Amino acid sequence: MMSKGEETKQKIVNSAILLFSTKGYDQTSIRDIAQQVNIKAPSIYAYFSSKEELFEQVLNFVMNDYQQFIHSQANAIHHLSVKEQLYTLLHVLNDYFYEYELGHFISRYVMLSPEQFKETVIQKYQQSEEEIKDLLRSILTTESEKYIDTDIIIMSFLCMLDGMLFYMINFSQAEYEKRLKASWEVFWKGILQ
Repeated sequence: MMSKGEETKQKIVNSAILLFSTKGYDQTSIRDIAQQVNIKAPSIYAYFSSKEELFEQVLNFVMNDYQQFIHSQANAIHHLSVKEQLYTLLHVLNDYFYEYELGHFISRYVMLSPEQFKETVIQKYQQSEEEIKDLLRSILTTESEKYIDTDIIIMSFLCMLDGMLFYMINFSQAEYEKRLKASWEVFWKGILQ
């Protein structure tokens, strides 16, 4: 059970995630976050020394959650065929960005990081990509003789993931599904030997 102070700190982080995701870093003030938590703005400084530190804590929290999500997929899909594992992974990773507030945060800041955080955000995102690459390698090693070079498959998968995220965010669900299906067919046929 969390103490009252731990609960307040988590509420601050949760509110910061929501506001940073929807309003952006520059447009979100400490006062905005405090109002969401129902505390006075100076009280936030008992938990975080600055807005910058709060953002960094939020970034760490969000990226840790994303990496745990990636790890959880390994267990969730391992019983499927290679084709089903790859397709399911593509779909659930996109869903993470579309359906979860933490995913909204990542998609916003990977594409539009405030300059002072750009390097850190990219570094954290690349760590997550390494987790995805490791998972893809483990999927592809079971029948590697059936496929083209694993590194090419991984790069193509990541590009497709990024592209589909764009369509998921900016177009209707129907258009996203249509493009996912078409892209998937080309990808799958292209990776076979």
